[in-house]
Amino acid sequence: MTLGRDILYLCDADIRAAGLSLAEVEAAVEAVFAAKAAGRAVMKPKLSLHAPGGVLFLASAGVLGAAYGGVKWVGVGDAAASGLPHIAGTVLLNDAATGMPVAILDARWITGVRTAAITAVAARRLARPESARIGFIACGLQARAHLAALKPHFPLATLRAYSRRLSTAQKFVEEARAQGLAAEAVEDPRAAVAGMDIVISSTPVVPRTEPFLDAAWLEAGCFASMVDLGLSWISESLPALDLVVTDDIAQAGAERLAYSDRYHGEVAGLVAGSLSGREGAAQRNALVFAGLGLADVAVAAAVYERAKERGVGRVLPV
Repeated sequence: MTLGRDILYLCDADIRAAGLSLAEVEAAVEAVFAAKAAGRAVMKPKLSLHAPGGVLFLASAGVLGAAYGGVKWVGVGDAAASGLPHIAGTVLLNDAATGMPVAILDARWITGVRTAAITAVAARRLARPESARIGFIACGLQARAHLAALKPHFPLATLRAYSRRLSTAQKFVEEARAQGLAAEAVEDPRAAVAGMDIVISSTPVVPRTEPFLDAAWLEAGCFASMVDLGLSWISESLPALDLVVTDDIAQAGAERLAYSDRYHGEVAGLVAGSLSGREGAAQRNALVFAGLGLADVAVAAAVYERAKERGVGRVLPV
């Protein structure tokens, strides 16, 4: 490849063939939070556009020091109506020194693993190390990615899963049982929250559902990762939480998330040590996602570097 003349295209199969491990993804995400805390990585709130037909388009950008800049362009639709994936996206990666594009990457795998890695980075500091019971609200891509990302860090043994369609939860439960967990699909969302050490909510943003989860259901000592921007949670119940962080406070303000109180800080602060993590066994802690374009760029850059090493992908002329 020649900078300025060629660009590497990586489809979903290419990205998986590059072989980046979940541990490497988490390391890339943790490093970008450290860089954000130190001012070596910059981003701005994402651009959101609603199409007349109901599809939500999002553009998330970030620059990783002098290495790479990039933007993820995503369309979020009603998967139930179309039969197509709920989220479709592409990452454009640029060389930060020259501004030239170097790669175009499918965003499906990147979106899944980078989101779960953000949760894992926060959970290592906000969840109890002995957490063994995990509950899932929604059982799609993010549920699977989060289970894979959290298993190496916690002695997970019991799983409860709730989804709008019981069959979706049952399918996820079968996969969890195959991994050695005592898993159960439940028809009452409270059963997937109450008594759990970790709770992951990842309900679709489009179509948006009415809030139905109550933070008062959370067990003392629980950690909740609200991947769905907290929109499935009743906002009036969220003051029951003791410590609440987000991935980017400016982005959280632009998103108008369900959590309206002042955040205690960002994940970057947890990583840098400027924000204390869990301080007591009974503390109810939460991560409310806003969406971090920097994490997409960091993982895309790691995939790109590995793909070049392994000769994966298709080189196209600029």
